[in-house]
Amino acid sequence: MKKLITIKTTFGTFQALFEPNTPEKGYTVTVPRLRGVVNCGDTLIEAKNMAREAIELHCACLLETGEAKVKIIRPPLKTRTLIHA
Repeated sequence: MKKLITIKTTFGTFQALFEPNTPEKGYTVTVPRLRGVVNCGDTLIEAKNMAREAIELHCACLLETGEAKVKIIRPPLKTRTLIHA
């Protein structure tokens, strides 16, 4: 049975669709507002955490490139995670 779950991120709140994998265990997650965000996890908790991370990475990239086509809240500078190469 599909579940629509709200995921809170530093970029705002997003609805994610969780679909159980059959016959395997786990969940596949898609985010309707963010095309291309697809993830999975072995448990519902793992799938939620992975979805949150995927949403945050996707939103950060959209904001950085100026390609955001949905409303994304820019988090305050002090809560941003900066990754140095």
